[in-house]
Amino acid sequence: MMLHEKADALLSDDLDLVFDDKGELQVHRTRHGQRLLQGIRRVNSTEPAFTALLKSIEKNLVTLVITEDEHGKKLKYPRLQSDMGPAITVLNESRTTHTLCDVVLCVGESSFHCHRAVLAASSPFFATLLLGEFRERKDEQVRLNDVPSHIVSDLLDYFYNGSLNIRNGNVESMLHAASLFQLSSVVTACCKYLSRQLDSDNCFGILHFAEFYSCKTLVEEARAFAMDNFPDTVRTGEFELLSYDQVLFFLTDERCQWCKERVYEAVMKWTKADTTRLQFLPALLRCAELRLMTEDYFKFNVRHEPLIQNDPECLEIIQEVEEDLFQQRTQRLPAEILVQVGGISGSEAAGHKPVKVRYMDCLGPWRCSHAILSDLPYSLVSKNCYLNVLAMDDDIYILASMERCQAEDPREMQFWRYVSSADLWLRLPEPLTFHQGQFGFVAAGGRLYAIGTNMTAEKGAECYESFSPRNNRWRKIARVPHTVHKTVTSSCKGKVVVMGYWEGRHENFYVQTYDSDIDTWEFYDVASFHSGKPQYQSAVLGSKIYLMPFVTARNFMCVFDTETMEFEQLPMPEHRHIHGGMTAIDGKIVVIGGKDHFNEYTASVIELLDPERREWLDVGRQVEHLRRAHAAVTIRDCGWIHDKLRNVMEKNKKKYARRESFVAGYELPHEDSEDVVPNC
Repeated sequence: MMLHEKADALLSDDLDLVFDDKGELQVHRTRHGQRLLQGIRRVNSTEPAFTALLKSIEKNLVTLVITEDEHGKKLKYPRLQSDMGPAITVLNESRTTHTLCDVVLCVGESSFHCHRAVLAASSPFFATLLLGEFRERKDEQVRLNDVPSHIVSDLLDYFYNGSLNIRNGNVESMLHAASLFQLSSVVTACCKYLSRQLDSDNCFGILHFAEFYSCKTLVEEARAFAMDNFPDTVRTGEFELLSYDQVLFFLTDERCQWCKERVYEAVMKWTKADTTRLQFLPALLRCAELRLMTEDYFKFNVRHEPLIQNDPECLEIIQEVEEDLFQQRTQRLPAEILVQVGGISGSEAAGHKPVKVRYMDCLGPWRCSHAILSDLPYSLVSKNCYLNVLAMDDDIYILASMERCQAEDPREMQFWRYVSSADLWLRLPEPLTFHQGQFGFVAAGGRLYAIGTNMTAEKGAECYESFSPRNNRWRKIARVPHTVHKTVTSSCKGKVVVMGYWEGRHENFYVQTYDSDIDTWEFYDVASFHSGKPQYQSAVLGSKIYLMPFVTARNFMCVFDTETMEFEQLPMPEHRHIHGGMTAIDGKIVVIGGKDHFNEYTASVIELLDPERREWLDVGRQVEHLRRAHAAVTIRDCGWIHDKLRNVMEKNKKKYARRESFVAGYELPHEDSEDVVPNC
C-alpha cells in the first residue's frame, strides 16, 4: 500500500513527491528524459566523447517508419519518439559498462564512472567544475570531499534515472550534498521530508539544521511547530542548547501566545543551564511580560526566586511588576459586565447557513452600552470545537474540546485565558486527560475544574482534574462516587457541585459535591424535580443553583438549595431561550439569546429574574450580535472596557434619543404602543 501525499505546490523542477507506507519520501522527476536531453544539448562542448554520447542517445530516439505512397511505392523516413525510455536505458547501460564515460568521480575509496555532459546538465556545481576554467575540466579523475559515497551514488542514480529515495538515514547528508551541488529541487524535497518529521524532541535540532543551510521555509515551519507546542518543546534538552538570540526571538515573536507563566519557566530553565547566561536574565525577564501573570503565580513562584533576588536589575523589574499588578487589582470598577462568548448566528432553515460568532461582546450597566469586546483566538473559530467557558478573578477562561474529522485523528484540547485588563488572549497548558464535547468546567476556591466528558460523569473514568493558577499546573482529583448522566456542574460556596440522573434512571437525581481540602466527594440522592430527564443550564446565587431546562414544554424551572438539599419551583421566562446564555449579575439571573423554539431561530428578548420577587422581567431586546449555543459570564468593569462602552453609549444616545430607561445595557419595555427602537 502506498500513501500518496502530493507536495503543496509543484516544485521548480516538477518533482512528484510520494510518502510510502514506511514514511520514506519517494522523489520522481517528471519528464526526466526530456529534461535531461535538453540539458545535454545545451552543453557547449566539441569533445569527441561528448559528440559520441549525444549521437548514441539521439540514435535511440529515432525510429524508421516504412509506408507506401498512392502508387504502392515504399517510403522510409525517420520519426522522433516521444518515449524517452529507450534513450535513458542506453545512457544507464553506458554508465554501467563504462562506455563513453569521460570522468571518474572519486569519493573516499569508491569510484563512479560518469559522463561530464550528464553531470553538467543536472547540476550547476558540476557544470562549473567540469566545463569551466578549473583544472578538473581536463582531469579524468575528480575527487569529491566532505560527501559520503552512498549519497553520491544516490544522486547519480537521480541524475540518470530521475528517482530518489529520502529517508531518516540519509536526509541530513542528502541535504548537505544537495546544497553543495546546488540541487534546489532536492533541497526542497529534503525539507519536505524533515517538515513531516517535526516533533517536540527534534524541532529545535531541525531548526538549527535549516538555519545552517538557509532553508527559509523549513526554518519557518520548525519555528511555528516549536511555538505551537511550546510547553512540550521546552521540556526537551534541545531547548537549553539554543542561543540567546534564538530564545529572544521566541519570546518576542508575535505568534507566541502562551501564558507568561510558561514563558517565565522557559526563561529560567534556559538561564540555569549555564551560569554564563545570568547576564541575559534581566533582558529576558522584560520580554517575558511578567505583569500578565496571575498574581498568585507571581507571588509564590517569581518573587522569591534566588537568581532574581541576587540581581539588582532583576529586582527592579520585579518591583515594577508588583506595582503593575497592584494597579490592575485596585483599578477595577464596581460595575459588573455581562460578556457573551462565541455561539452560532443565523437561521437553520433550508437554504440558510448558520455561522460561528467569532468574538465576545459585552453589555454594561448604562443605557445603550453594548460593544464587541474581543475576537476569539483564531484556532477556536477555524476548527469545529466545543467551548466550555467560565470567569474567575475577572478573567475569562475557555477550555475547548476539538472535534475529530476521523476516528484516527489525534485528540486535541486548547486552554485559553482572556486577560480582561490587557485585552489579551494567552494560551494555558492543556489538561492531563481528554474531555470530549461539553463537560463540567467551573471555578471554585481559586482553582478551575474539568469534570467528566460528553455531559456524563462516570465513576470509573479518569476525566477529573483541577488547574491551579498558582502553579500553572493540572492535577488529578478523586472520581465521583456515582455515575450520572446529563450532568450540570456548578460552583457553590467554594465547592464543585455535579448534578445528574443516576445510572440513566429519571426518578433518581444525584447531587455530588467535591471538597478540595480532603479530595473527597459527598453525594445525596434526591427526588427528580422534572420528569423526563431534561438537560439543564444553570447559574448560581449564594447557596442556590438555578436550573432552567432546555425542554420547551416546561412551564416552570427550579432552584436547588445546597444548604437544605431541597428543590423549589420557579416560573420559566416568558420567552424561550433554548441554548441561550445564563449568568448571575448584580444579584439577579439574566438569560440572553438562545433559540425560540416556536418561531425564531434566535431569540432577541433579554430577561432578568429577580429572586426576591420570584418573577421574570423583560428588560429589552438585542438586535445585533444575536446568537445561540453560546456562553454568558460576568466580570467586573475596568478602565479600557469602561471607556469603550461609554463611547458606544454616547454614540447610541443620539441614535436612540427617544428611549430613556436601560438596565445593564438592555432596553426596558415600554408601556405605550409605540414601536420600540432596539438598543445596540
